[in-house]
Formats: sequence, structure tokens, C-alpha cells
Amino acid sequence: MKNKNGLVAFALIGLAAGAAAWYLLGTDDGKKQLSRANDGIKDLTRSLKDVSKREAKRARKLANQASEELHALKNKAAEGFGSLKDKASDEVDALKNKAKEVGREALNNTNSAAHKLADHVDDAVDTAKSKVDKA
Repeated sequence: MKNKNGLVAFALIGLAAGAAAWYLLGTDDGKKQLSRANDGIKDLTRSLKDVSKREAKRARKLANQASEELHALKNKAAEGFGSLKDKASDEVDALKNKAKEVGREALNNTNSAAHKLADHVDDAVDTAKSKVDKA
């Protein structure tokens, strides 16, 4: 019984498809309907193409804008890094100068102490000579 129902359903579907095909292809009204359907499909296709072109153009515009913004951010970061590098370089130079100054000061203090020591040694030698000469 189940096979008969399937066969009957299949036959009815085939009959409906055939009737629709005959109506669309065999009658003037059907041909007009089919022509309108074709025109509608063509219009829909044209409309979809136009929308896709517009959206592709918009996507390109957004991608270009994003690329420009990324480039601007990269430049800003590079400028910031350059500024930071300049500050660090200035600080290193200041530290070098301070180290040179401290080194010169230490050298001057050492020279002064050496001269004082030499003077004391000379005084001690002179005093010792005068004591030896008196004796």
C-alpha cells in the first residue's frame, strides 16, 4: 500500500510539473508569465551586481582608510620613539659630561694633594738638612 501511495504521489508531482511546463511554454499567457519571470530574474541579478559593486567599492574605501590610519599611527609611534631616543641620548650626554667633570675634579684634587705632599716632603727635607747642617 505504501508503494502505491508513493507511486501516486510521484505521478501527481510529474503531472503538476508537466502542467506548469505546458502552461509556461505552451500558452501565450504562460509565455508572458515566463518572460516576466525572466525579466524579474535579470533585474534581480543586475540589482545584486550593482549592490555588490557598490559594497566592494565601499569596502575598498574602508580598507584604504584603515591603511592610512595605520600608516599615521606608525608614523606617530616612530616620532614618539625618535623623541624618546633623543631624550635618552641627551641624558646620556649629560651623564657623560657630569662624569668628565667629576673626573677632572678628582684629578685636580689629586694633583693638589700631590703638590701639598711634595711641599711637605720638601719642607721636611729642608728641615732635616738644616738640622744636619747645624749638627
